[in-house]
Amino acid sequence: MITVRFTTKFPPSISSWLIAHLAGSKLFSHCMIIMDGKVFEATMLHGCRVVGLEVAMHGVTYYQDMEIPITNPKEALQFGCDQKGKGYDFFGAFGIPFLASEDWNDDSKWWCSELCFAMIGAGGNWVLDKTMQKRVTPENLRMLNYSKSEIKFYPLEIA
Repeated sequence: MITVRFTTKFPPSISSWLIAHLAGSKLFSHCMIIMDGKVFEATMLHGCRVVGLEVAMHGVTYYQDMEIPITNPKEALQFGCDQKGKGYDFFGAFGIPFLASEDWNDDSKWWCSELCFAMIGAGGNWVLDKTMQKRVTPENLRMLNYSKSEIKFYPLEIA
């Protein structure tokens, strides 16, 4: 199994919030993969990274998890680890509201949901037809027919 975690932070990054809302997501602006005690994510500030859950959840106000079965966990983990240090796909992410635009996919850099989709696929479960669905948003992943947890509130850190 692989866990996709959908999150929202407060205060939100205005660009993440705007992209998510224009792409149809009213609840979540980010997603990440949790697997084997690690978090795999792509963020505007950090690019692709592999971190502990506490680091990835910094500033999160609420989240929802979705479990997706995969047949090749070693392949998924290797793929995720191989993405560490790659850049954030700003052109692709800012193009999300224009989903009918050209395929801006670039495997040398990722945005959050695109990385999650590719990692799930590397694990043996292409949850969407990758020849048809070139641009995957957090909301596209959230609409998949897999069990989801209740939306959970995460305690804010007070500085």
